[in-house]
Amino acid sequence: MPIVKVWCLPDGQTEGDLQSLYWKLVHAVLVVNELGLRDDRHDVTFLFPTDRMKFGLGEEIIVEIGGLYEKTERTKEVQDKLAAAVGKVIKETYPEAKVKVFVSTFNPTTSGLWQSE
Repeated sequence: MPIVKVWCLPDGQTEGDLQSLYWKLVHAVLVVNELGLRDDRHDVTFLFPTDRMKFGLGEEIIVEIGGLYEKTERTKEVQDKLAAAVGKVIKETYPEAKVKVFVSTFNPTTSGLWQSE
């Protein structure tokens, strides 16, 4: 299950602002059909961690997409497509920010994993 973490959002974001961004990001991720994701509640997790230092928030926004299981159809091109789709949503929402999106894959057969059912 991919985990999308959006770091360094501008200070003062309301719950409504974050929910609006959440739904835009859900759409951006789910339209990358090659990922085979269908459900925003069970197939992908979105996190918006707060930063304890307010200095510079919103100037540079970092998105980390991790926990994306390695599969043959999840090529570098697909990962780039995912990064671009997510990055464009962030850039459209925060046009003054410098945006960076990093995608990393995970192989559950060669890396540690535990999950409850």
